[in-house]
Amino acid sequence: MNKVAVTYWDNSHTISIAARPRTKTASAQTKTTPQWLVFAVIASITCMLCMAINLRAFSEMSAELEQNEHLSLAAEQLSNENLGLQTEVHSLKNDSRTVEREARKIGMSRPNEKVLVPVN
Repeated sequence: MNKVAVTYWDNSHTISIAARPRTKTASAQTKTTPQWLVFAVIASITCMLCMAINLRAFSEMSAELEQNEHLSLAAEQLSNENLGLQTEVHSLKNDSRTVEREARKIGMSRPNEKVLVPVN
């Protein structure tokens, strides 16, 4: 080996010097995340979670309101039909003309009465 190679590769002639601690350069330093960024990420995840929960609750409430309106309308229609049937029952109990009219609808007649039946 030549003298230059021996200088670099042969450590037997060199004197060891205590190593100084090296200062870290900007590229070698570890990057730390700023605290405000961590807080912002946690806050945004919390906000998104709250919005998702509120959106689901709102959609369920809207569906229940629609179902409530539908059932209220059905109950009102049944109440009106019930009132009509009660009126009809009252008139059948108390009005003889109504009883006679309903009897003629089902084909009944009075004794000695001639009923005309169409021949179609």
